[in-house]
Amino acid sequence: MPAYKFLKKGSFEKIDKFEKRVNDMAAQGWKVKSFTNYGADLIILFERDR
Repeated sequence: MPAYKFLKKGSFEKIDKFEKRVNDMAAQGWKVKSFTNYGADLIILFERDR
């Protein structure tokens, strides 16, 4: 059964800091399932098997 997690980049967060968070999630085995933007925010949906 898969587990899901959202990661949101805020309007004032630097892209380097957000990129590090995305890479940390990938190192833990999470894979990007989908992504979208909402105004200046970027939202990523991650998935991994439990």
